[in-house]
Amino acid sequence: MLKILFISSFIIIIIIGCQNEIVTSPFDYDRDTPTWLKSKIDSISNDKDYFGTKVFRHEWHSGFVYYISIPISSCAYCEVYNQNGDKIHFTDDTMFQDYIDNRKNEILIWEWKE
Repeated sequence: MLKILFISSFIIIIIIGCQNEIVTSPFDYDRDTPTWLKSKIDSISNDKDYFGTKVFRHEWHSGFVYYISIPISSCAYCEVYNQNGDKIHFTDDTMFQDYIDNRKNEILIWEWKE
């Protein structure tokens, strides 16, 4: 009887352990990119002044934030948007530093290659 209880417990632990694995699907541009950002990327891709631009997604304060890196711009991090497409204005150095220090899970969404 003790043997059956031990084997049953072992099997249950293995089954529960296997169910707790987190499965994440890879980033899919069509599925995971907001409509407003797709429109912005379409606009950027038709303007030669944006050659070399990259669009990144980060997590910051429990939401997605989108950073558009424009190589010819003299302003780093001036094109940062929240997940609704509202531009984030860093009002002070503390807010900006918080963004730099606490953003995570960077994903390259799009880049202009030619």
